[in-house]
Amino acid sequence: MFFIYKRRCYVILLFFLILLGLLNFRIYNIQYKDREKYSVMADMQHSYIESTRDLNYKLLDCNENNLLKYKEEYKAVIIPKVFIRENGEENYKEYLNIIEELGVYNKNYDNLDITSNAKHYFDIDFNTYRRLNEIKNIKGFYTFKRLKVDRSEAWSIENMITTTRNINSGKEKSLDSLEMIIKDKLKNNKNYTIEFKKDVDNNILNVKENIPKNNLNVKLTLDGNLQEHIKELLNNKYGDYEQIGVILMESNSGNIKAMVQKDDTLPNVNIGAETLNGFFPGSIYKTLIMETMLEKDNNNINKKFSCRGLYEDKNKGITHGSLSIKDAFVVSCNHIFSQLGIESGFKRIYTLSKSQGLLDKVLNLDREQIGRFEIEDPKMEDGSLGLTAIGQNIRITPVEAISIVNTVINEGIYIKPNIVSAYVDNDNKAVEKIKYENERCISEETALNVKKAMNEVVKRGTGREAYLENIDIGGKTGSTERLEIIKNKKGEEERIKYSDGWFIGFFNKEDKYYSMVVFVKNINKDSQSGGNTAAPIFKDIVNIFVNEES
Repeated sequence: MFFIYKRRCYVILLFFLILLGLLNFRIYNIQYKDREKYSVMADMQHSYIESTRDLNYKLLDCNENNLLKYKEEYKAVIIPKVFIRENGEENYKEYLNIIEELGVYNKNYDNLDITSNAKHYFDIDFNTYRRLNEIKNIKGFYTFKRLKVDRSEAWSIENMITTTRNINSGKEKSLDSLEMIIKDKLKNNKNYTIEFKKDVDNNILNVKENIPKNNLNVKLTLDGNLQEHIKELLNNKYGDYEQIGVILMESNSGNIKAMVQKDDTLPNVNIGAETLNGFFPGSIYKTLIMETMLEKDNNNINKKFSCRGLYEDKNKGITHGSLSIKDAFVVSCNHIFSQLGIESGFKRIYTLSKSQGLLDKVLNLDREQIGRFEIEDPKMEDGSLGLTAIGQNIRITPVEAISIVNTVINEGIYIKPNIVSAYVDNDNKAVEKIKYENERCISEETALNVKKAMNEVVKRGTGREAYLENIDIGGKTGSTERLEIIKNKKGEEERIKYSDGWFIGFFNKEDKYYSMVVFVKNINKDSQSGGNTAAPIFKDIVNIFVNEES
């Protein structure tokens, strides 16, 4: 009997010990693990708290300047139950002033539920905000200012990278996109807030702005000042063009210094947004075809081929005759380069295209397109391989295209372009730096020979309008034609022929090389080409960059 009683005592003791342990665990969670959550809940009983920014981080350029443009929003807030019931005769005049002002912004003001403790928000203008902000000692009412990112230019790189929802569908972007990766990195960031402390009688005692101390911010490789200068150039001097895309990159690091398009209300051409795999590269792709021939034997640079005018503009009657590979590159001979593509074979062409990032996402943005061969296995017999060699059976994006020239200037090493430099704290100290990827694609000898040929293109070839004296500069022009099916005003489908202009190039400033791509969409196919559209823009941007104060 004694043993049974003793066992029961142990069971009861064990039960109370477990209960005490659970209680201690709960107290620990409240005091330490969940203290912030419960602290906020407690504060909310004695405060009104509002978010003052729609982003809880800063987007910085390489010089630590803010890249985003903000619009100020002004808000008035009423808590109906408190506002209507607890304001007395001593402030009745101010009470009526508020009602009169807010009645202009919400005709249903009189229908507010007077028993509700829910906040009711009014969007007001600056002058109204200023007048209402001067009214004091009103219970259940306050005003505040909020910074909202200006999304009017929705397709700018700054807006794309800070938006986690698709512009058209409103759905959340893919989880593996750069935008969502940034969101995940910053998931522990706190909001910027303004706090209105109140007493038990709902009198507002003081107002305090709360700036999070431990937030992470995103530092990009872009130069905001350079971005603005290029944007201004495109819209002022080249405003007649429908759309222009420009990417300028530091060659040895892959850091993109500028990524601009003329009209940021339209889908971003630099990533081929809202297209099927981007655009035909045209003759800029000959750079890669030339590399396939030189990788077989660099003595091929002087090997001669015959041009009989095939694939050339029949209206111009161009026949180049016998040319070396280098000279064919300088004058951009389609017939000779179609022969080079056939001699190289598609396997070599595909391998080199893949290794230079032309068939993969580069920045991993949600709407970024992936380059693709339209014919999976082009053949000599049906002419598809020859067309591929002159950039007509492949589509790529400008952000992919820049690596063609960048690999050349990096002595044959592909360096993946990047736009995020680091995640930094509020003192701009790097918490996490982004590493760049690189891989050798072609030999140094091949790269040097192609570089020299690109120098000649701007000196005496199709890229003469990009030439600048006293600068090591080179590049390659490209002009393309494409058929697009569109609906006319009658709703009928039509096949419309379009043309685009390209220029990829490099230049040197203070012993450092930079690469650039310029893409001009929908040029006049009869009178314009990459040489007289994209090349002059390239030249003007080089002038801006070279003459800019360091």
